[in-house]
Amino acid sequence: MTTHAASTAPAWSRRAALTALASVFPAAAAGQIRTPGTPAPTVFQNVHLKLLRRISYGVTSDDVAQIYGMGFEGYLASQLDPGDRPDPACDARLLAFPTIVQPTAQLLALDRAIVTNEIAYATITRAIYSRRQLFERMVEFWADHFNTSINIVGAYKTAEVRDVYRAHAIGRFPELLRASAMSPAMIQYLNTDRNIRTAPNQNYAREVMELHTLGVDGGYTQQDVVNVARCFTGWRFYGNTNNATAGTMYFDRSRHDLLPKQVLGNTIASGGGIEDGYTVLQILAHHPSTARFMARKLLRWLLDYSPSTTLVDDVAGEFTRTGGDIRAVIFRILTYERVEAAPPLLKRPYHYIVSGLRALRTNLTRVDTVRGTYLASVGQTPFTWAPPDGYPHDAEYWGTLVLPRWNFAFNLPNGGVGGAVVDVNGLLSGATTAAQVADRIDSLIFNDEMPGADKAALIRYLRPDPPTQSRRIDALGLALASPAFQWH
Repeated sequence: MTTHAASTAPAWSRRAALTALASVFPAAAAGQIRTPGTPAPTVFQNVHLKLLRRISYGVTSDDVAQIYGMGFEGYLASQLDPGDRPDPACDARLLAFPTIVQPTAQLLALDRAIVTNEIAYATITRAIYSRRQLFERMVEFWADHFNTSINIVGAYKTAEVRDVYRAHAIGRFPELLRASAMSPAMIQYLNTDRNIRTAPNQNYAREVMELHTLGVDGGYTQQDVVNVARCFTGWRFYGNTNNATAGTMYFDRSRHDLLPKQVLGNTIASGGGIEDGYTVLQILAHHPSTARFMARKLLRWLLDYSPSTTLVDDVAGEFTRTGGDIRAVIFRILTYERVEAAPPLLKRPYHYIVSGLRALRTNLTRVDTVRGTYLASVGQTPFTWAPPDGYPHDAEYWGTLVLPRWNFAFNLPNGGVGGAVVDVNGLLSGATTAAQVADRIDSLIFNDEMPGADKAALIRYLRPDPPTQSRRIDALGLALASPAFQWH
């Protein structure tokens, strides 16, 4: 199991954070967000804001104005139609990363570090600045679901992000599954390119059933693994051949097992070719176990770590009825009543850091420090999880590593995050008393839902009036480090 990285933030920041936290939020200074086995706290109540927190990386005043203008369902429908939401400001920032739109054949001729840095930087930039927040959250979901490590697949990751996750994030699951199977990144990562009739490799066969479709208890057998592997023999991709075919998938019939196969009770006749693999993907995409597995996983991502059997059955029914229409399934999950009843979810480290940047309206002039120092310190840089199961979506896993979060929280408003410009005076303009500063922070960071006890403690920290500039800055860091801001 991959372990959390150690913090690399300055020691002075660490001491200041601990001292301030101990004085304002004593429970937070105990060193973990959530004690394993305890229920999540009740933090936020406004249903419109709860929806915004679930489908975004952090709520902005523009988001609030839009959801009240369009209504709960209208706003959700708009987020589920990203093509209807122009994103010029984010698009302008992405011009700094030209490799993300280049064909793989061109990427393979470039320096690997440049290519892999730029797809990670672009991903972070989109999470912070895109108006298509639900779309970006779903791209993250599928990047974990169909995980491949960028440290293994290198430049092929750019095409996978673009042509698999982003092309199908809220499309149809069967098409997404097929795009993933045909991706050179997946073919390389799970050794499909080594899968030949004389020496079948079972890596992809096992993971496509256990992790991508049926689930570990989905009803397949070891013999199904063997036969699925046989169906994918001959699937390969062109490597760095310095021509237009580089980085594209192809089928080598001479390496394919032409004999008949049985997969999950279905007969695949002899003499087939690439269609054997396509047939398997269709069987898996439309299998009842896949509907239940995906329903539960999507419910956990968007709504509740422990969805009821009734809820899973309902969403699985929608998955089956629509043939795996991801947009329809999300709409079924995020009803007003279900969002209203949903318990809070812990922000994973990536989500937490992005939400902090959004909360303080940060102008990020470069992304390297956020990625290389702060996301690395919390253990969740984009696309670097090594096992095929993707980063955990689990409060117990992430809830005990808080010190790097605190370091980020205090360094961001203090100007300690390289390339991150926060206009503290602009954010707190006109707030001259401790109560006014706390009110402004409540509005900026919590959308007026900061827990009353936390707000009172923040006011005590800011006094006497007028608060000093250092305390105003610290107060922003305290709010980002507070227990309530760790949840969404």
